[in-house]
Amino acid sequence: MAKPIPTRFSVLPENEAAAIAHLEARGYSPMAIEKDDGGLSVLIFRPLPDDQMFGLVQALPVHLSAKIGIVMGNQPPFASKLDH
Repeated sequence: MAKPIPTRFSVLPENEAAAIAHLEARGYSPMAIEKDDGGLSVLIFRPLPDDQMFGLVQALPVHLSAKIGIVMGNQPPFASKLDH
């Protein structure tokens, strides 16, 4: 079985507080926040089982997203310090 992988959601630094507030109002808080090489704030959420992932995806403030797309796996450049 594959190792559980955290979920990442990138926002512009000026949208970080709004994204966190949006998510917390829906019951989700990031376990960590990192800055990527491009200066984006990356909200990192603990790995969730498949049956709970839908709720997180529904809660994500897509209107604040700095990136659009879905990435599967934890290989560079998508790996985090938390993955190792």
